[in-house]
Amino acid sequence: MIGTKLGRILGVGKRAALAGAVAMAVATMRSATFAAAPAATQPSISDLMQKINDLQNQVQQMKEQQTQRATLSQKAVDDTVTRVLQDADKRSQLLQVEGFTGGWDHNRFFLGTADGNYLLRPWIHLQIRDGTAFRNHEKADGEDDTQNGFELRRARLGFDGNAFSPDFTYQIDWATYRGNSTATVTNAGTNVGTVSQGNGGLPVLEEAWVRYNFHDTPWSIRAGQMHDPLDHESIIGSKFRAPEISLTGDIFANTDTFTQAATIIYDPQQTWRFEGGLNDGIRAANTNFEDTPNNGIQYDWGLAGRVEYKVMGRWGDYNQLTALGDKEDLLVFGLGIDNSQAGNDNQFSHTVDVQYGNPGGLFFYGSYFGRYTNDNKGIPNGAPTSTSFGTPGTPGKDTYEYSLLGEAAYLFDQKFEPFVRYEHLYLQGTPAGSNNNVNEISLGANYYFHGHNAKLTGQAMYLPDGIPVNDDSNDVLISNNHQEFVFIAQFQLLL
Repeated sequence: MIGTKLGRILGVGKRAALAGAVAMAVATMRSATFAAAPAATQPSISDLMQKINDLQNQVQQMKEQQTQRATLSQKAVDDTVTRVLQDADKRSQLLQVEGFTGGWDHNRFFLGTADGNYLLRPWIHLQIRDGTAFRNHEKADGEDDTQNGFELRRARLGFDGNAFSPDFTYQIDWATYRGNSTATVTNAGTNVGTVSQGNGGLPVLEEAWVRYNFHDTPWSIRAGQMHDPLDHESIIGSKFRAPEISLTGDIFANTDTFTQAATIIYDPQQTWRFEGGLNDGIRAANTNFEDTPNNGIQYDWGLAGRVEYKVMGRWGDYNQLTALGDKEDLLVFGLGIDNSQAGNDNQFSHTVDVQYGNPGGLFFYGSYFGRYTNDNKGIPNGAPTSTSFGTPGTPGKDTYEYSLLGEAAYLFDQKFEPFVRYEHLYLQGTPAGSNNNVNEISLGANYYFHGHNAKLTGQAMYLPDGIPVNDDSNDVLISNNHQEFVFIAQFQLLL
């Protein structure tokens, strides 16, 4: 209504202005005519009307041109807004571009192509822990010793997937180094002290391998840094087991037995499968091509292999030490070997294991781990992913060590899972006077907030006769011939 009235007012104003202009023009022309010519030559009424019409036409043309310019300007604004909105819509739907996809599937983030030839799945893995170790009469004065504190047990990141086709797969991941190191300070060739090196928190490569499957066959080849195909508990890795690997897996297999290798895989996805090949020797992670002692480990090369036979169940349920999510009864037997060599020295490791689980929540795992070492140099010293012996080249005795491990659990409502574990280790290459018979009993429970992606674990470990070596991964400290209790509370986030 206001706009209509305003338009009328403007219209009246325009007509008044036009009339005034015409009147002035007529007056001007009359004045000029009267001054310059006699009355007989004055313009006629029709001439004046023609001039008025010409002026009206000019004014009308000006109004039309102004209207056209306003229309074009508004159209340009509308076109610009439309283009901006279309561009924003395209950017907001980036993952929906034809031929490209991404999202969350099977508890994993993923990016990939619609044809499946390219796939990238990033992941992060955190384990936040509070650990307490109580050792009976372990201090120098005979008093008890208690250690407690928080630790970031694992902070890992990586990605896996396939490239070029689903037959070509890969995995690369890093762990965060948890400790610092020291370096010797020299002056003119003389050692004058040590200095701390702040390498805690630096990434350490764990796995970096590629695998190619010969299309429509059960045969594959794999190369890079990977789990040694030896011990089932180590191959599963830290994502899908209890708070930490057993003493057996940590001391005999060096936690996750990462090594550099090239293997052949036979996996028809039926009752049995096999992987085996050539490696740089057990515990040969992150080393170069040089032989001992330059590569920092004891062995120069090795042969390793593992065969698994599935009596019943699904292979996917075998990739965890729990019955979580089992849809069928599972029973699998496994056998692994590793023979690592350096000159006349060698270490022959072998494992036999069995795993059972059912949809009702019952789970059992048992294993035997044996290790024969020629010229045993001592228990390996722990490191982020690889290990070196205390004094390379020092003669030792031929030794045979072994371990027996049994673990059982029961899962209630796919949430709460109490477990019990017992293991016995017989160690050699320990300091003089050591008790080489180590017994460990664990009681604990897992609570799955969201499967393995969000899991809380509590565990109490009891070593009635202690242990003659440290096992930092389990928060177990040297307590030779003395009782030790270890309590662990750990939260896992896996994305």
